[in-house]
Amino acid sequence: GDSILRLAQKYGTTVELIETNNLIANPNLIKPGDRLRVFTGKFAARVSKTKCDLVVTLNGSFFKRYRVGIGKYDRTPVGAFVIGERIPEPVWWRADRTEIPYGDKENILGTRWMALKGVGETGDIKGYGIHGTWDDATIGKAESLGCVRLRNADVEELFVLLPTGTPVTIGE
Repeated sequence: GDSILRLAQKYGTTVELIETNNLIANPNLIKPGDRLRVFTGKFAARVSKTKCDLVVTLNGSFFKRYRVGIGKYDRTPVGAFVIGERIPEPVWWRADRTEIPYGDKENILGTRWMALKGVGETGDIKGYGIHGTWDDATIGKAESLGCVRLRNADVEELFVLLPTGTPVTIGE
């Protein structure tokens, strides 16, 4: 009765990380008695707006650093968040509610979207997240509408590592 999704939720990891670690080509084809390696470490992320970087920690220790782009005019919110919805190949919605499909040259979200949900005193914010970009020239600069941007290859790697509920802190 287990599925890779259920195992990922049970152990606080991602489906993608279980598939990668076990060389699973078809996630719908696991059988009773199969032995799977399931990663149980805890990731967290911290974004520095000043340094334009995102540092990932594993069980409280440094794991990896990524260069990021942030919001122009100081639009990137600071505070405590968790990863909410995770979407591969995301659709982008303009402010006028026009839908821009994945792959369209006007879709600014790149290949992955991880929504940020405020926790504690940060409160609820909508429309902010961590996403990829097709324009690598925006990395290391304050040029987004407020989200945290990474190169597509970097956000794809991060997407494999960070499950829903991962703590994310954004500071100056």
